[in-house]
Amino acid sequence: MRQGSGEVARLGQSGTYDLDIVLVMIVLLTIGLIMIASSGQMVILGKQSAGPHFTLFCRQALFMALGACFLVICMKLPYHLYRRYALYMLGAAFVLLVVVLIIGTEVRHAKRWISLGKIDFQPVEAAKLALVVFLAATISEWGERVRDFTRGFLPLVGVGLLMAVMLALQPNYTNAAFIIVLTFVMLFIGGCRLRHIAMCVLPLAAASPLLLRVPKIMTRWLVLIGKAPADPWASYQRDQSLMAFGSGSLFGCGPGRGHQKFRFLPDAHTDFIYSIVGEELGLIGTIAILLLFVFLMRRAARTARRAPDSFGYLLAMGLGLMIFMTAMINIAMTLGVFPTAGLPLPFISYGGSCLVASMAAIGIIVNISFEGREKRLPVEFIAARKTGSAEYARRA
Repeated sequence: MRQGSGEVARLGQSGTYDLDIVLVMIVLLTIGLIMIASSGQMVILGKQSAGPHFTLFCRQALFMALGACFLVICMKLPYHLYRRYALYMLGAAFVLLVVVLIIGTEVRHAKRWISLGKIDFQPVEAAKLALVVFLAATISEWGERVRDFTRGFLPLVGVGLLMAVMLALQPNYTNAAFIIVLTFVMLFIGGCRLRHIAMCVLPLAAASPLLLRVPKIMTRWLVLIGKAPADPWASYQRDQSLMAFGSGSLFGCGPGRGHQKFRFLPDAHTDFIYSIVGEELGLIGTIAILLLFVFLMRRAARTARRAPDSFGYLLAMGLGLMIFMTAMINIAMTLGVFPTAGLPLPFISYGGSCLVASMAAIGIIVNISFEGREKRLPVEFIAARKTGSAEYARRA
């Protein structure tokens, strides 16, 4: 009888997969397929330059099938293994970033892709995933050491800055800035001192005007603040994006009935697919997608709070923020409140690299939810949150 009761108790404490976050991902993937089927019809592919086609739709479906494999594997693989191989993952990411600079395929004067037959792989998406895993593993292992500027904080910032520099060499300035922000956010969540963050952020902010010497960045900044740049076509993509939102009104013109995809809006199937959503699904569709990403982040944060250890907490929060921040930057860009950036909309934009990496990240979060469904954070994390403002004062 006691043995049976113990078995029931063990089963009662065992976790269950957080399928809500998977359901949200499936909804986003479905919306993405519909939008790609619409916006990708008139994209020029090789000699196919006229007439509608669904080549991109079929490719995206194949990418989703590959992503589903990674999703299932990451759901079943215990997340503790990533802690053991975090350094190897980071090393592999740096190797890929070096390789892309050497043999990468150049598109629009940037080397960001490695050609694998008929598939182009973008290493930056794997690098983001590896960086989050590495920071989560290192911060959880070092503990109070991250509060030491020279022995803890500075080495981790150095890793993020080195990765950002390698991305800037491609050049990929948007992802370089994203990596820096993601690094500081992870360190803040991990409990580093606020003054250490300020000591690094303030000099970087003071040096940011030097970036305006880069013509591409200068042009995008002038477009953002509404001043006419030297190139009259510089604001064309932003203007067409806003036109798509304006023509969509409240309910949109209906899936497949938009006009901006007919080569008026560049990159309508990738970076600016949210504009097509606004045109064809209207304000209702854009708000629905925004709320789905907010809900996804909320579930990731819930999983982090219930993680059985600090590594699970940092990993779930880092991966959730990686997806959520990417989505928010993309949405802000299409609305004209952020400079034009090369960040796709996760689960919706066309492309295999971001899609597979995002689905793998969801798989890891789901595995963390399984491990710690009925558990809570360790004592030190609970105590840190109960102290409220006093904890922030101590960290400063």
